[in-house]
Amino acid sequence: MNKPSTNNFPNLLRVLKYEVLRLAYNKKYFYMVLIESLFACYILTNFVFGGTDGTAPFSKWTYSEFLSLIGPLLSVILVLLCMSVFSEKEVAVRNIIFSTPLSEPKYYLLKTSAITAVFVLAASLPILLSFAYYAHYFNFYAYAEFTLPLLLFLLPSQIFVLGLALAAGRVHSRLLYPLLPLVLFLGFFNPRLPSWFDLFGNNFLSWPLRWYLGVMEGPIPYILPDNFLYSRLVFIFMGVVMFVLACRRSKT
Repeated sequence: MNKPSTNNFPNLLRVLKYEVLRLAYNKKYFYMVLIESLFACYILTNFVFGGTDGTAPFSKWTYSEFLSLIGPLLSVILVLLCMSVFSEKEVAVRNIIFSTPLSEPKYYLLKTSAITAVFVLAASLPILLSFAYYAHYFNFYAYAEFTLPLLLFLLPSQIFVLGLALAAGRVHSRLLYPLLPLVLFLGFFNPRLPSWFDLFGNNFLSWPLRWYLGVMEGPIPYILPDNFLYSRLVFIFMGVVMFVLACRRSKT
């Protein structure tokens, strides 16, 4: 006797596609991405063009500063996307969803996957704009040089914010609202916080690089202090832990 098929993977893919399209085909998402793209253009023309601390506009240091400046708005987009998971409309249908074979952890994993897919699209636009900018103005096409800055100045902060937003939303949806000004404060102000609290790296880059790294002459090598590198790992670890907690099954 053949056992009934328990492979729900095709169904999950269809639901994931629906969730991605529902988030992407939204006026709020369109306006958020538009603002982020316009802000990226502003940063490219007003800050990147002159380089960072005398480095070339297409150096790793300059691109790191570009990422540290666009990172806060990307995190705002991420928090706003997470709000959709914990909105009143979503909560109203959640109990019905949990009565189906879709378990609570799978539900949050599915929602997070959709948010991640839509967010990657939003983050790709300013990055592609920067590539087009470098190609047009500097005839620069070695985009692989920017891999390390992306891994250090964009990925850790967004993983941390995603985990924090999901964990806060599981506690109470209203906790997501204070995250918006907090993210903007950490991203656009330089309160001289230590590297362990320097979420976007803007505090580190606000110091004169030659003085901070002790390189008085010649090109500035792209070498970051150990405490800054360790802080990136901590942000990633904390983000993953909070994500796991957010996807846990409720006790009741």
